[in-house]
Formats: sequence, C-alpha cells, structure tokens
Amino acid sequence: MKYSYLVILSVIKLLVGVSFTALAQVPNSLDSVRVYLKNHTVQDTNYVRALNVLGRELHSVANPDYAKADSILQVSEQIATRLQYGMGLAKAYTNRGSIYYLTDRQPLAVEYFQKALTTAEQYKLSPRFICGAISNVAAALSKLQQYEKVITMQLRSLRLQEQYNVQPRIATTYGGIGSALRELNKFNEALTYYRQALALMHAGKNISGAAIIENNIGICYDGLKQYDKSLASYKLALKHAKEVEFELLQADILVNIGLALKLSNHPKEGIPFVTQSLAIGRKQENKATMATAYFNLGQIYEELKDYKPAEANLKKALDLAKERGNKEQIANYTQGLADFYGGAKDFQQAYAFQLEKNNRKDSLISVQTSAEVQRLIAHYESEKKEAQIKLLHQQAQLHNEELIRQRFQRNALLIGGTMLLLLGGAVSAWLLNRSRLRRLEEAQRLRRQIAHDLHDEVGSTLSSISLLSGMVNSLIAQKRPEAVERAIQKINTDARQILEAMDEIIWTINPGNDSLQRIALRLQEYAQPLMESKDISFSFQTDPELADIPISMEVRRSLYLIGKEAINNLVKYSEATQATVRFARRDNQLEVLIEDNGRGFDVTQSRERTGQTSMKQRAEAMGGSLDVQSAPERGTRLVLTTAIAG
Repeated sequence: MKYSYLVILSVIKLLVGVSFTALAQVPNSLDSVRVYLKNHTVQDTNYVRALNVLGRELHSVANPDYAKADSILQVSEQIATRLQYGMGLAKAYTNRGSIYYLTDRQPLAVEYFQKALTTAEQYKLSPRFICGAISNVAAALSKLQQYEKVITMQLRSLRLQEQYNVQPRIATTYGGIGSALRELNKFNEALTYYRQALALMHAGKNISGAAIIENNIGICYDGLKQYDKSLASYKLALKHAKEVEFELLQADILVNIGLALKLSNHPKEGIPFVTQSLAIGRKQENKATMATAYFNLGQIYEELKDYKPAEANLKKALDLAKERGNKEQIANYTQGLADFYGGAKDFQQAYAFQLEKNNRKDSLISVQTSAEVQRLIAHYESEKKEAQIKLLHQQAQLHNEELIRQRFQRNALLIGGTMLLLLGGAVSAWLLNRSRLRRLEEAQRLRRQIAHDLHDEVGSTLSSISLLSGMVNSLIAQKRPEAVERAIQKINTDARQILEAMDEIIWTINPGNDSLQRIALRLQEYAQPLMESKDISFSFQTDPELADIPISMEVRRSLYLIGKEAINNLVKYSEATQATVRFARRDNQLEVLIEDNGRGFDVTQSRERTGQTSMKQRAEAMGGSLDVQSAPERGTRLVLTTAIAG
C-alpha cells in the first residue's frame, strides 16, 4: 500500500503568504504574529491578516494544533465577512479547508476550498490566487478518489494561468494532474507533469514541495517496476524532507522505501525503514502514520513467512484504522488480514475477515476479491452445498403437503356452503384461500427454481471437484506432477464457478435487488474489471429516473443475463478501445444500450458463438425486443427495449 502526499501545504503557503511581507505591517511567523495580536486590538483588515497567519502557522508546524487554528480562523472569517474584506475571507476559508484536508475530513475540505474559490472570483482577486484556489479544490477531490474531476479542475487552472500569463506557473497544478494520472495507472503521463512540477518547486526553492513531488515520482517508478529509479527518488525526497524537518512526510517516504525494497525482492532490508516511520508516527502521536507503518511491516513479515509478527502488526493497523474511523484503511487492512490467514491456511479466520470486508463495502463500489481468498471460501463452504440442496427439496415436499391440505379445506368449504345466507362468506373464504394458494404456488415455483439452479450449476461442479480431489493422491503416487497441477487448476476453476453461480442465485432472489438501479449497479460491477483488463475506455450511464422503478425477479434475471452475455462478447471479440453501457427511460420503455467501436461483424452471417439467439429469446420472453446493429470495422450497437411500470 503506497503512501502518497499531495502538495496541498505548498498551495496554502503560497496563497496565505501573498502580500503579507510586501505590506510589512503584519509579521509572517508564529511567535512574532502572537506578539503583534497582543498589541494590535483594532479589528481591521490587518487584524484579519494576522489571525490568518496565526491560524496557518498553528496547523502547519511540526506539532500542529488543529482545533485552536480552526477556532482562530472562524473569528477571522466572521470579521472579514463584516468588513467585506475579500482577500481575508478567502484566506480564512483556504486555511480552514487545509485543516480539514490534513485531518481526513475531505467533504468539508472540498466545501471550504470551494468557498475560497467562489470568494476569490466574487471579489476579483488576482488570477494567481484564483488558479491556486482551483488547485486546492482539485487536491481535496483527489482524496475522495474523483480523479476525472481532479484533472478537469487542474486543467482549468492551467488554462487560466496561460490566459493571464501567471508567472511563475503554480507547481501544485502540475503535481495535482500527475497524481490523478498516477491513480489511474497512467504512470508515464504522470511523470511528465511531475517533472514540470519539480522544476517549478526547485525554481521557487520550495524544498518541502520538491520532497513531495520526488516521493510521488518514486511511486510512479514503482508502478513501472523500475525499482532502482524509485529508490533513488525516495532517498532524494527523504533528504529534502529532513532539510525542512517535515517529519510526517519523512514517515511516508520511509514506508515507500520499505515497500520498494519488498517489491524488488529485498523485504528484509525494508524493515528498518518502516520501523523508523513507525517511530515518527509514535512521536507525533499520528495514528494514520502509525497504522500505515504497522500494516506495511505486517506485509513485509508475511513476505518473509514470519507469521507471528506479521499477524500482530496487521491487527494493530486494523485497530488504529477503526479508532480513526477511516473506511478506506479499514477495508484495505481487513482484506490484508483475510489474505494473510489464507496464506497461513487458517480458512475459518480468512473467511471471517473476508465477510467483514464485504459487509463494510460501499454499495457503489465493487469488491474485487482475490483469487486466493475465493479458493479459501470455496474450500470452507463447499461441504455445505449438498446439505443446502437437500434442505430445499425437503422444504418443497413440506409445501406440497401444505398445498394438498389447503385444497382439501377449500373443497370442504365449497361443499358445506348449502345455505344462501352463508354463500357470501363461503365465497369470500374461497377467494382468500385461493390467493393464499397462489402465493404458496409462487413460493413453490421459486424454491423449485433455486433447487434446479443449485443442482445444475453447483451439484455437477461439486461432483467434478470430488472426483478430481480423489484423483490427486493417485496422480501424486504415480509421480505425474503435470497431471496433478492440471487437476488442481481445474479444482480452483470449478470452485470459482461455484462461487459465481451462488452469488448470482442469491442476488437474483434477494427482494432488495428488485429495482432497475440495482441491475445497473450489478452490471457495472461485472463489466468494469473486464474492460480494464482489455484497456477499454469504459463509460457507464444510468438515467436517474430509473432509480426507484421496481421490477420482477424473472425480468431482472433476464435483463442481467442479456447484459452479461453482451459484455462478455464485447470484451472477447470486439477488439474495441471504447465502450458504453447506458440505461435510459423512453416514456414507459426501458432502453439498454451496449455499444463499442470495435471491429464489428456482418449481422447477416450466423453468429451462434455470440449467443444472439439466446439473448433475443430472453428479450422476447420478457415482452421486449433486441436490436443488434453492426458492420465490419464499424463497431457494434446493441439496443434492448422493454416495457416498465410507472
């Protein structure tokens, strides 16, 4: 888990420092500004400037006091608002945004950086200030992983810098674009922007900014697996961070050095560096830094197969993440423990942590479970499948008996209705009973479907796993390692298929998924990793009007299977570079578009392998239609249309 630092501090220093030294009325250091405020009691613009300097310095020193800084800046904000002092108000907002950024309150950071930008535009502050304010908003959005928005905002800043010939250019704008591209795994493109940022940092003698950029350059080289270059960048970054006594940045760089050594097959050499990072975290009482160090120490010990310290460090990391309530760290560290216990063959613990991870996941984020943990879950759960199938059959038998009993009651009521005065009551009872029977029959049909799916999709695969498992010992005795490896690979593949089949069955029958929005999310989670594996630029769009529209289980299943088949065909055969999936409402019709710019095909020719016949049959069964448009080298456009309620 690489740790990167955005250059937000450099932006804050740049913005808040503007015009203070030039005016020579308000000091620009912590001690001197405290003295100034004791003697200057008039609440004028200079008083606001001094409060902003004090708030800035209190949260950017080695031992920051965020609460006190925030309290002072709130006073500055109130006075600046009363005085209609735009520059003072924008700087108060900027500093408060910085505090929230550094204390992991990113939505608040975005809000206050945006307030600073709006104020700067309203009061027509300098183009340089406005461009820096845009970069601050982008930096906070980056912490929220909204990287496309980050690039859009930073490019807006660059265009304004060029339009107004802002000199020198703002280094953090280039650094922000580099960081967003790096998060999108576009490492070479990121390096281009980072190098421009680094040159500007050196030109401005911004040593802490240069350290941050060198650290991010090292992360890019790690992504490119050029570990000699990454280690050189990290060591240079560490040298700069020590020059300015930026201890928390030193801690982050030390962790990255340890991980680079681990990735380059020298994990033992990485332990002292990560241990130094942990010591800094303890000294600063910074739980985020300590958690990062513990987690990475655990992973290094796991790599060395030293399981006891590995387990201890991973658990400490998770405990600290839970103390801080950091959802991203909790998810990463829980997954790390699941993988650790899987490697240690403690399947029950691995399964427990994997379930905890899945229970914590955001509904809009797909959890990409590792192949190893999938095998662990299959190993842990496979023994339960036959018992589940038997239980379903027993339940079906009990409901058959219940249906017979209910029919007998209905007939008895009909025969007993001899008196005219009781006829109405008898008819009402019969109708009510009939409704109950219909619901029971629907439940019976659903259970038969579940039992059928489990038998077809799970039973045969479990039988295959059982046979292959029995063969392995024989093959080992015959000293046929290649055959053993093939058998084990087949067992792993079958286990993953069981997991996928069970997941689809459970998802299909879950009433909570009876909406078009859930189908769209399910298809997006399925499609995203497949598109990324083929480097296909993927766009997924959903009409907000579809969010609350209910849909039956049968239609939901057909929609999902058609979409899944079409996405599989696109990834396997299209050779596309761009693809779009869009759910839209057209009056009382649902339109699902799946489109690519691939090689296409002749629609007049038989295409049995693409499953077009099966998809069209499913569409017709749900009362809809499927239109496939394609031509060689012209891409493919698939449009599914069906009626919806409301």
